[in-house]
Amino acid sequence: MARISSTCVILLLAVLLPVLATGCGQAQMHTEESSRKVAEEFVRQEATFRFDGIPETLEVASTTAIGEGWQFAIEYESRHAGYGDRSGEALLEVITPHTCLVTVENGEVVSAVMDQKWDMIEQQSSLEIKLAPIHEVDVYIMESNPEQIGVHIRGGLSDGCTTFHGLTVTREGNVVNIEVTVQRPRGVDCPAIYTYFEQNVNLGTDFAFGTTFTLNVNDYTTTFPGTLMQG
Repeated sequence: MARISSTCVILLLAVLLPVLATGCGQAQMHTEESSRKVAEEFVRQEATFRFDGIPETLEVASTTAIGEGWQFAIEYESRHAGYGDRSGEALLEVITPHTCLVTVENGEVVSAVMDQKWDMIEQQSSLEIKLAPIHEVDVYIMESNPEQIGVHIRGGLSDGCTTFHGLTVTREGNVVNIEVTVQRPRGVDCPAIYTYFEQNVNLGTDFAFGTTFTLNVNDYTTTFPGTLMQG
């Protein structure tokens, strides 16, 4: 019986030791250093960097322990503005700095966001951008010489995660269009708190006296008179 028991123990150890050794080896692979290498390689292979990233500018700016892994802030510069593969697009040639927050858990990248707006895994904006609801639009004359037309806009933020994004002004003859957008993170549950934002826009001076102009701010429409005297 003793011989049988010893044989069983030996066989059991022969089976378990390789398993334990493999487990330990895997644990050693998921160190901060190995995770940093995973994060750096992910950034190098991401479409934005591959398109026009400048290799010698890439560096790990900081490392933070998070849960079962690490989050790396990786910075680099690209030769044009924009994100992803921009083949065939009209590109703005300007050196553009990027900051990538890459989270690695158990040797895998689980989250990667560039400049707080580009989802590097899904290759799309990590923000939902949409037209803002407009509550008030006031047109006023600014204190200047010559007189300039200013616009005060009050819009809505639908929840606690939504913030002002931007605005674009275009003009066609006597019609001025202002597109105002807001942004919020994709797939995030946010507090149901409705708040407001306010923005002032300078439309300039090219508005002839005696002419009525139409102003469209998203779906809000109003009119205002010109002030520029023709001399």
